[in-house]
Amino acid sequence: IELKPIFNWSARYHGGAEGFWLWVEDSENNRTYHNEYVLFTKRTHPESTKLELIIPVFDPLPQQYFIRIVSDNWVGVEHLIPVSFRHVLLGGLSSPTFFTNLFDLTPLPVTALADPRYEQLYHNRFDAFNPIQTQLFHILYHTDTPVLLGAPTGSGKTTVAE
Repeated sequence: IELKPIFNWSARYHGGAEGFWLWVEDSENNRTYHNEYVLFTKRTHPESTKLELIIPVFDPLPQQYFIRIVSDNWVGVEHLIPVSFRHVLLGGLSSPTFFTNLFDLTPLPVTALADPRYEQLYHNRFDAFNPIQTQLFHILYHTDTPVLLGAPTGSGKTTVAE
């Protein structure tokens, strides 16, 4: 979602920042799937803000969700945007459970850490990472990308977190 402030900034009325609430709502099921506080500042005005949201959809698809944007300071400043699902195709999805398939990868050796201090932590525990750890290795070790890992007990989540 790209939010663009379409108002003229006045330091007298807006001060240094102007806050808005954003909600993604399903009115058919009376649910809110996302809420977020968005802050526009005088320094960055009139630049837009981009938000990346992951919103669940269920079978059967609802007719629409709504994006509601409400000013945190101004009474009556509210915008409601319908998002239709009429022409959305969810190919291959048969349930609301989403997961990443585990690829058939060759287990990475602990030496992939490329740092003797880190390798020493696992020296006496194992020689190679398991399949889940191997699949997540690059994104966890070489980037700052946030990851949500849900896996069974004993699957190596603690090692991933280390």
